[in-house]
Amino acid sequence: MRGVMLAFGGLFRFFSRLIFTPILLGWMIGAVLFGAIIGALVATPFVFAVFDQPPGQSAWQWLVFGPLIFVGGIFGFQYWRMASGADAFFGLTGDSHGSARFANRKELKKLQREDGLLIGRNPHTGRLLRYDGPAHLITLAPTRAGKGVGTVIPNLLAANRSVLVIDPKGENARIAGEARRRFGTVHVLDPFGVSDTGKVSGLPSAAYNPLDRLTPDSLDLGEDATSLTEALVMDPPGQVTEAHWNEEAKAILGGLIIFCVCHEDRDRRTLATVREYLTLPPDRLKALLELMQDSDAAGGLIARAANRFLGKADREAASVLSNAQRHTHFLDSPRIAKVTSRSDFQFSDLRHRIASVFLVLPPNRMDAYSRWLRLLVSQALQDIARDAEASVTSPSGPVGTQGAAQGLKTPTLFLLDEFAALGRLEAVERAMGLMAGYGLQLWPILQDMSQLKDLYGERAGTFIANAGVQQVFGVNDFETAKWLSQMMGQETAGFQTDSFKPGDGPSFSNNLTGRDLLTPDEIMQLRPENQLLRVQGQATAVAQKLRYYADPEFKGLFAPQDQ
Repeated sequence: MRGVMLAFGGLFRFFSRLIFTPILLGWMIGAVLFGAIIGALVATPFVFAVFDQPPGQSAWQWLVFGPLIFVGGIFGFQYWRMASGADAFFGLTGDSHGSARFANRKELKKLQREDGLLIGRNPHTGRLLRYDGPAHLITLAPTRAGKGVGTVIPNLLAANRSVLVIDPKGENARIAGEARRRFGTVHVLDPFGVSDTGKVSGLPSAAYNPLDRLTPDSLDLGEDATSLTEALVMDPPGQVTEAHWNEEAKAILGGLIIFCVCHEDRDRRTLATVREYLTLPPDRLKALLELMQDSDAAGGLIARAANRFLGKADREAASVLSNAQRHTHFLDSPRIAKVTSRSDFQFSDLRHRIASVFLVLPPNRMDAYSRWLRLLVSQALQDIARDAEASVTSPSGPVGTQGAAQGLKTPTLFLLDEFAALGRLEAVERAMGLMAGYGLQLWPILQDMSQLKDLYGERAGTFIANAGVQQVFGVNDFETAKWLSQMMGQETAGFQTDSFKPGDGPSFSNNLTGRDLLTPDEIMQLRPENQLLRVQGQATAVAQKLRYYADPEFKGLFAPQDQ
């Protein structure tokens, strides 16, 4: 049925355009009449032979004469189609070389929903476009292309759901902080308290201690410690020689974290204490390790970690210790120690009541303190996923969770701006591929595809394959443009070739070929206000970017900024 409707739609468009093309219309009429005349000439002798009288004298004659004229007209029409190149002109060439196309008005209107995440504006109607599916999203746009004003802040102003957002400059918290309070509690973790303009943000910083939720009697204590060490120890992409030292650093860090949780007083269970262990003088560190060997807590995990370290040769042990110290150097900062000294909230709360968490870290401190961001993002993912599992296995509600046992209907949104600053983080990769059903929705924001490939190599495809929405704008590097062009596919295009020979008339040839829906250079030349949207299961759309400060839908929702 759908095929029949498409066929009739194609014919309607064909004849409606034909009427407004006088030259082709006249050519077609002439070709059809010529074919009909040929048919009549062929039919006349046959009618004479059968009926022994001129054609048109009886209805029986027309039963033979009429169809032959009609067939002749059809042949004339087909000849006109081949000779004139009408199929290519009117878009009736089919899709033998590719079926890629842009989303039409009807398809764009389907994205004009009342609820969902904001992904752009319909250029035809001016209405907001939204995505309300469960899949993750991904944005590719270079610096200063409008990721904040067009993607991050509009969703912070409008999304009635829990949100965790990486806020490198602190501007998201300043602009949208009050708007987020309309939906629920707001926590701003801002160790350095400085905005992108150099002014003090004025927003009091909350705190979160990653060791707070670890308990000595937990069966998951070893797994929790491992997830912390994965976030603390960054594996540089492509540096295979570092793998051994990083793994050994994780092992001793994990043992020290578990020892801290099991044997320190409550107010001493912090990462600052773990850093203190690592920087003890050699004799005191050896005494600590011997104490760990005698511990039977955590099912013997503490003793095993100490045995593993003390069993190494002196030079290897010194290298492992040096590596562990290097990865935890950021904990020496009094500011970081302060925001990790206690917990003002739990990430699992984001599943049960609407709350917003802003992780603020100035760009000039990213290199030194990005491990803090990694740590919090990793903890948030693990806490929410574990809480979702507990809600399923315990009908009365997850242990230690206050409020309703059931989570919110809408998933928690992770707006991961400056995603590349996190480095390769296994927790994010797992969440992108496996945790869409755990009440999590990730939205990584990168500058280009090379950043993703540098971090995750061949696994970069996981992020693209699991993204229900791919938003791209401001592309100015060829590799990203080439990748996007290939992802969009090819359309079938027709073209006509002309040839002239002395003494002969001109000849024409009509051909079909495949053409990229948008070539890389065309992608890089898109207008600054436009963006490309690839929504799962739909044709690629050219939409308009949002600008929260100029769009009427956001008027009065955000805090004006001093110029």
